[in-house]
Formats: sequence, structure tokens, C-alpha cells
Amino acid sequence: FDRHSFRKHSNFGVPKRRSGFAQKINIDRFINKNVLVQKTEVFVPVHQFQDFNIDRRLKANILAKGYKTPTPIQDKIIEHVLQGLDVVGVANTGMGKTGAFLVPLIQKVVLNPQEKVLIVVPTHELATQINQEFKSFSRGINIYSVCCVGGTSIGRQISELKNYRSHFIVGTPGRLKDLIQRKSINLSAFSTIVLDEADRMLDMGFIADMRFIMGLMPAKRQALCFSATMPREIALLVNEFLNKPVTVLAK
Repeated sequence: FDRHSFRKHSNFGVPKRRSGFAQKINIDRFINKNVLVQKTEVFVPVHQFQDFNIDRRLKANILAKGYKTPTPIQDKIIEHVLQGLDVVGVANTGMGKTGAFLVPLIQKVVLNPQEKVLIVVPTHELATQINQEFKSFSRGINIYSVCCVGGTSIGRQISELKNYRSHFIVGTPGRLKDLIQRKSINLSAFSTIVLDEADRMLDMGFIADMRFIMGLMPAKRQALCFSATMPREIALLVNEFLNKPVTVLAK
């Protein structure tokens, strides 16, 4: 284009303003006057962490982690677990389930150092996460754990189980079954079991391993089951192995 052509075509695609056009637009036509105001439900816990009958060192560790008030599932479950009841918790990931069972179970071991707790989870990542959470909750209380998962040295885990006093074992079903069959874990010594994200373990094909593990637990035990959903197979597992559990639903 020459300079004249450029000026002629530089306004291409730009609508020409018609005199009086802007003044004729009624902007009220574009405003929705029926605005829907949705109220957000604010959770008000029944308990505070300071209210729970737990060791002062545990309370200090909870506060050090920045936890001031319990989440809904923690508020509803911790007291039941402290009372020794079986519990079914139905809640999604990220609701604070780990604290809901670790806090009261650490207190259980504080009261009786001979107690042993088995925590069964679907993945290596979740087992590692729970084990790290356990270490932060139990700092300075002389309670210890071993993490038993696949994809890592089973020899090292056997050595840790043999040489360390492990009050808590956190692991995946396949590796736990292997260690049980190798007689590195004796389930008769465990009085508490936690099945975390049970529906995911079902989806990953671990239902037979869960039954195997639960079947070797002592008849007198405390059992906790957490799941985002409650499919038929998990409901049957709960009915078979838990004793009159308290069921808690948390949003």
C-alpha cells in the first residue's frame, strides 16, 4: 500500500460511529436485577483441640503444626476413637482424615506403650505422607513408626521391623502381606487397624489382601475404616470385621 491506501484501509473492521447511537442504548436492559445470593455454611466445631483428653505434648505438636480448630471429620471422629469405638468415616481426600485417626491413636499408645497400630493404605505416596504426619504429631513423645511399601528395599524394612520398636506400621497391602508371610510382622500383637481410602484399595484390586490382613487381626481389636464412597464390597468388609461401628459423614 502507498500512504493514501494505508490510511484508507487502516480502519478496516472498526465500525463507524453513528451520531446519537450511544445515547440511545439503555444499559438497564443488560443488568440482571434478580441476583441470587447464596449463603455459605460456616462450620462451627463442637470441640477444640485443647478440649480433647490427650497428652500435653501431643497438643503442643498439634498447635506447632498450625492446627487451631478441628476439621469436621476430626471434630466428629476423634472423641469416638478415644473411647475405643470402631469407626467408619466417609469423607473425601483433603478433609483431615489423617489427623482424625493419628491424634487419638497416638494418645492410645501414650496410655499403653505396648499397643501396636497397623495403618493400611493404597499407595506408596499416601503411606509416606501419613508416616511424615505421624512423625510431626509424635515429636518428643518416644513413639515410633516403620513405613512398609513396595518399590523399596524389603530387606531394609525387615531390618527396621526387627531392630526398632515400632508402635505404628504404615504400609500398602501387597508389601504388608509379603512381610506377614515372611513372619516379619505378627498381627496377633496389633490391637488397632486403620483402612484408609478403602475404596481406592478396592479399585486397585487389593480387596483380597485387605481380607487377608483383617482376618489375621485379633478378635478383640479396634478397627477404623475411611473411604470417600461406600461400595458394596467395602460395606461387606465393614459388616464382617468391624464391631458396631460409629458411622461419620463429613462434607
